[in-house]
This record gives sequence, C-alpha cells and structure tokens, in this order.
Amino acid sequence: MNNNSSVPGALYRFWLVLRGSLFWIVFLPSVLLCALLLTLSSYFPIGVRVGIIKVWIVMNLSWIKLTCGLDYRVEGLENIPAEGFIIMSKHSSTWETIALQLFFRPMVWVVKRELTFIPFFGWGLKAMNAIAINRGTGRKAIKQLIEEGRQRMDEGRIVMLFPEGTRVLPGQHKPFKLGGAILAEKTGYSILPIAHNAGEFWPRHSWIKWPGTIRVVIGPPISPEGKKPDQIIREVEHWITETGEQISDRAQLKRLGIGD
Repeated sequence: MNNNSSVPGALYRFWLVLRGSLFWIVFLPSVLLCALLLTLSSYFPIGVRVGIIKVWIVMNLSWIKLTCGLDYRVEGLENIPAEGFIIMSKHSSTWETIALQLFFRPMVWVVKRELTFIPFFGWGLKAMNAIAINRGTGRKAIKQLIEEGRQRMDEGRIVMLFPEGTRVLPGQHKPFKLGGAILAEKTGYSILPIAHNAGEFWPRHSWIKWPGTIRVVIGPPISPEGKKPDQIIREVEHWITETGEQISDRAQLKRLGIGD
C-alpha cells in the first residue's frame, strides 16, 4: 500500500526532472552564446551590450515559464530612483542574477575577482565592466569599490551587489557586509533594497525548477545622508530580512524540507 501511494509522488518528480532538463538544454548553450557575443561587442557602445543581455534574459525567463511553469511578479517598480543608486539584494539562487538586470538601466556587478577567470561567464562580466574585487586585500578592496563604484554611478550606471557575499539558503541568514554601505556613505548615492523568494523555486545546485510565481519586492530607497555605514547596513538588512519573511512561500519551503 505504501509503495503504491508513493507512485504519484515519484511520477511528479520525474515530470519535474524532465521539465528541468528541457530548460537546461537551452539555457546552458545560451549562456555561452551570450557571453561570446558580449565579448565580441566589448568595443561597441554599452547600449549594444545591454541589448544583448536583455534579449537573453527575456528569452530565458520565457523559456523557464514554458518548460518549468516558473513565473515571477515584481512589486515596487515605482520606488526605482531616476538617478544613479546602489542595489542590494538577497542572494539565494541563480534566478536573481539573471532577472534583476531586466528591471533596471545598465547595471554593474560587484563580484569576486575569481569569477572573472571563469571562461565565457567571466568574459561576460568583464564585457559589462564588472567591479572585480579581491576580497582578501581589505582596505584596498574597499578603496577600489568606492573609486570604481563612484565612477560607474557618475556615468549613470547602477551598482549591484549581494550584501551577504554569497548565496544563502532560503530561511537562513548571514550578516550583511559593510562594503555597500561604505560605498553609499562615501558617494552619497542611495541604496535600493530588494527582497525575493527565488531560492524557494530555483534551489541551489538543483536540477529541478519548481513551478510557481517568484515574488520580487523593490523597497523605498534608503538614503545614506547623516548615517554611518553600520547604521545604513542595519536598515538595509532589517528591510530585506523582514520583507523576505513576509513573502516567503511556506508551502514551498515545506516541500523543500526547510523550516517548520
């Protein structure tokens, strides 16, 4: 009896694996192609490279919706400032590294320098003028972040970073690093906080992409004026953490075996 009752669950999981496979068959080659096109267009105006990225994003978000039934909803678009700013977002999956670029003007990623050494992927980061930080250099890395971050934002670009420094599983938390808050305090540019629950549908190291709707919430800009970096980062951390808990899909967490 128990064996029979497990059949529907096994069939459903097989169906999810099959749908995930269809997604990966297109997604992986598209990453290589996009990185190659970005590299070849490095000497063209930034608008050309942004156009390539946008087409690639739209294609893959449409493909994952078709193959895996995974959609998204964005709230708070009215909070996006008209001028330069710093984005700080929760990082729990690959989805946000793809999709967030669709909602903003040309973005500049703050990344670990090691990522730029990866063939194709690293080439794409370089082509988009990513700020590649050697995190082991301490104050030198912060100085680089401030100098390059200020330059990019003065040019009208948007600086994007994950304040926890790495992907964190849904329901888990790591203290936010001060780098982005120091950048805001030194340059005067506001921080735009973003919360989402993408990691509940695109789990880390998972072949399966769970069907559902990812919620993305863009918060009001957080001004650095009159605040110290530790005050700024606490405000950002509080908003992202609290909002993330509010939009969490508890049923999906239970399916993943996370939480209560």
